[in-house]
Amino acid sequence: MPPHCTETSLDRNGIPRACVMEAGHEGDHMDHQARTWEPPGTVLARLRETWGRTHRVVWTGRMWMATAHRRDVDWRTETEPTVEQLEESLRRHGYQPAAETTRSAP
Repeated sequence: MPPHCTETSLDRNGIPRACVMEAGHEGDHMDHQARTWEPPGTVLARLRETWGRTHRVVWTGRMWMATAHRRDVDWRTETEPTVEQLEESLRRHGYQPAAETTRSAP
């Protein structure tokens, strides 16, 4: 039996899930419930394009983190288990994606 992919992720509830596909597969990852997720590198590139003007975005291997470039903001770092939660947190603190506005960060 071929080895499985070792990629893991957290679902929207913060529960770990592991890819059940063969190692070296192309495209999205898939867990045992047939839920898929994009490779972290693909997501990271998109997040950096969207939020890189105001934040440094990283994937820790378990969590998504965005740290504001400016040091004088009230809430500098967001850490969330999913991309959707990270983007929601950034918006809640007054940031807008690069494509939606040209104003500077709060």
